[in-house]
Amino acid sequence: MTTKPAQASVLYPRKDGATFNMAYYLSTHMPLVASSWAKYGLKRWSVTQLGPDSPYSVLVWESLEAFDKAAKGAEAGDVFGDIERFSSEQLVLCAGEVVRSR
Repeated sequence: MTTKPAQASVLYPRKDGATFNMAYYLSTHMPLVASSWAKYGLKRWSVTQLGPDSPYSVLVWESLEAFDKAAKGAEAGDVFGDIERFSSEQLVLCAGEVVRSR
């Protein structure tokens, strides 16, 4: 059986009064994500700024199973626990198999 690559999209909602520290996110949080989850099959990540203080991250995985293992793994507490250091809002997470890409 062939494993399909997967993608996890992470959004931080922009609400009145919400805060987001992009400098911390880029310099500390995303390196934490990469170092914690590479062994589970995280291939690469990117961050897109959709508007002022509205980041959108994409994590590319070997498979959906790899993402699930990382999200439940020992390091998940460190990764998810770090959110309060840069965002006043909790993430919105959508993950699934990549059907096609070019």
